Amino acid sequence: MPINISNISAQASKSAAKTDRTNDQQQVQSVKADDKMAQSSKATLEQDSVNLTSSVMRLKTLEDQVARLPIVDTQKVEQIKSSISDGSFEFNSDRIAEKLINFEKGLL
Repeated sequence: MPINISNISAQASKSAAKTDRTNDQQQVQSVKADDKMAQSSKATLEQDSVNLTSSVMRLKTLEDQVARLPIVDTQKVEQIKSSISDGSFEFNSDRIAEKLINFEKGLL
């Protein structure tokens, strides 16, 4: 008994075309929604503003000044170098050991 399947391809084509139209409509709606969101964001951005107080400006200036300071106290380094080279540098091993232990405790 033969089966007539000629109508199946026509129905599949109609279904595919309908699906394509639906997808196209969804894409158009998505683009429109994106445009509305972009316009809304743009309007919001144009309305926003920030005013800094004089205290904030002073803090920023101080922060910049501190950032330019050297990390190492070169004068103290030179003083220690010269005292080591002339043999006058003194150190307290107990104090050094205590500071190392306190540092390690702080890491725990």
